Formats: sequence, C-alpha cells, structure tokens
Amino acid sequence: MVAQSTFYHQRTVVLVLTAGSCQLPRLWLMYTSVFFHPGCPSLISHTHARRTFDRALRTLPPSLHSRIWVRYLLWAETKGGSTTVSVYRRYLAVDPSVTEHYTSILLSPADSVPRPLEAAKLLLSLARKASRGEYVSPEGKSPYQILGDFLDIVERFSDEVGFDVDATIESNEAIAKAEASQTDGQLVRMDGPPAPVGSDGAYDEDEDPLSPRKLNIEHIVHKDGLEVYKDQAGRLWTGLATYWIKRGEFDRAISTFEAGIATVLTIRDFTQIFDAYAEFCESLINAMMESLESPEEDDDDENTKETEREMDIKMKEFEALIDRRPFLVNDVLLRRNPNDVQEWEKRVALWGEDDEKASISLKAEFGSSDACSGGRHIHQSIGDHQSSQGYCQPP
Repeated sequence: MVAQSTFYHQRTVVLVLTAGSCQLPRLWLMYTSVFFHPGCPSLISHTHARRTFDRALRTLPPSLHSRIWVRYLLWAETKGGSTTVSVYRRYLAVDPSVTEHYTSILLSPADSVPRPLEAAKLLLSLARKASRGEYVSPEGKSPYQILGDFLDIVERFSDEVGFDVDATIESNEAIAKAEASQTDGQLVRMDGPPAPVGSDGAYDEDEDPLSPRKLNIEHIVHKDGLEVYKDQAGRLWTGLATYWIKRGEFDRAISTFEAGIATVLTIRDFTQIFDAYAEFCESLINAMMESLESPEEDDDDENTKETEREMDIKMKEFEALIDRRPFLVNDVLLRRNPNDVQEWEKRVALWGEDDEKASISLKAEFGSSDACSGGRHIHQSIGDHQSSQGYCQPP
C-alpha cells in the first residue's frame, strides 16, 4: 500500500509540473520515469505512455529530442512486439546508427516471432552504404563484416528471406535482360526517352524493410559479394551453397559448389569450398544410410530400393570428387598463373600414361596445333623421353 500510494503521489506531482512547464525536458523525464515503476498499472504503462512520449517529442524542440528518445527506446524494448518495431522504425528515420542493434532485436524478440526479412534488408542496405563510404558502423564493423551478418541471416532463415529456385531463375533472367538494355548508364525504355539510373536516390525494393518481397540471394551474393570482395570468395560461395542446402535444393547447392571450385584463384578459398562440399556429400550419404537402417513404417520395398540406388550414385559421386581433388588444386594454380610450366608438368604427371587426357588438358594452354609439341616438351622436361617420343603418335 505504501509503494502504491507513493507511486500515485509521484504521478500527481509530475502531472502538475508538466502542466505548467512542458518545455523542460527534465520534467518530461520525471514524468516518463513513472512508466517504468513496477506498480504502474497496464492502462497507464502502455497506451498512455506511448502517447506521452509522442507528446513530449511534439512539444520539445528537436535539439532536445535525443534525451526523450533514449527513454522512449528503452520503454519500447520492455514492451516488445509491434510496439518495439513501430518505435524503432520511427527512430531509424532520425538516426540510423542503431540499425545493427535493431536487427539483433528483430532476430531475437522477447515475446514475438522473429522478423528475418526486415533484418536482412536493413543489413543489406547498410553493407551497400558502407561499401560506398556512406555509413560507418558504430560497432567498428567493416562493409564485408556487415555483409557477413547478412549471410548469417540468410543461412539461418533461408525460407523466410530468399527466393526458391524457380523464382531465382526467373529473377536472374529479368536482371540479365535489364542489364543488356542499359547503355552508358541509361536504361532504355520501350515507350519513352532513356532515363538515367544511379545508386543515389534510386528506389531499391531489396533495401526496403517494409516490402514483403523476398530477396534474390544468388544475385546479391554475386553482385555485392563476389564482384566486390574477391579475396573472400570461399566464404561467399559456401554461404550461398548453405542457403540452398537449408532450402532442401541439393542439386542447386552442388552446382554452386562446382561453380565456386571452378572460379576461385587461391588455395585458401578452394580448401574452404571443397571441405564444405565434401562435408555436405558425407552428410547426405549418412542421412540415406540412416534412413535405410531405420525405415519408416509406410516405406515399401520399392522406396527402399530407390534409396539404395540414390545412395550408390552419391557414393560414386563422392569418390569421384575426392579423386578430382589433385586436378582441381592444379586448376586453381593454373588459373592464377596460366604460364606456370611447373604446374603444367604436374598436370601431365597427374594423368600418368593417359596421353589422350593429357593432350586435351594441354590444348587449353598450347592450342590444338601445338598440343603435341607442347606435350613432348613437358614430357622431356620431366625426364620421360619414352613418352615424349610417342606422344600423340597414331596407334
């Protein structure tokens, strides 16, 4: 009773003070402190509190708003749900520096479902602004680290954030068509003069947190990741493949791994992609083995045989992947330096006595007309004079 009477006494005193001097932020802070009191009734601590904070912002000059916003945001976080979202959205229009903190609230709300799509779009916008020098992270994160946070959300909430395979293919075709129609930074329209398109001021639905449209993750990773951060290709390719794995699109994930292996230029990136690729294949085989060991009640013999056939195919593909590793490493080193004779010697040595395969490999370096002479030269350089004499000879 004493605490409750003290609470109502404080509220009465503050109401009297604010009625006489609404231009003093100190009195508004005293007033709003009542809403944090444990004995404050819900009728006052919710709707009335929100209206009071809004009235304080309307009454005080903009130079004093920061003092109210600090208390307002703390109050909003205690309420959670749509209240937190609406208050933070308003504040981000004034000060976007708390966006990173807001995304963490969206992903781990106290009493509501996560909002990963909104968080992903906010982080994507920050990553693009940071790469252009328009944003500096208050937490000291680089543009790539912010993009990495975006990828973490994509991997964690793949179904809620990104397109499926069909929508991705359709979006990629539309993007390619739009890029093909651009000339000197202008978008050629069918029914009007060309209109310039720039990064500043142009509306991008991918960066609009209020838009319910999902994202083309594949295009974003290529455009904002691989084309910008070429030294982080391993993390970007594995992140994209993980996105497809989480969506259950295993064929798309495999093609992503293969594309990454075929384009990276460093052993570090190759190792990161290859290890993730091999781990994925192993987990897929293990899952099939477990399903065969513990079949479900509704599984018939035909389903079991189909699973066994798929497992045999996956095991052969996995063995082929492991056998390809020395050749793939050699490919990486040759992409980095196509004129490295030692690596071409290693390529010939990898094929051993298979002169036909070695000849096909050498055509990429020497051309079809010089493949035989180049092969003889490399065989001679590694001391295999017998193979060099018979190289490319008809049977």
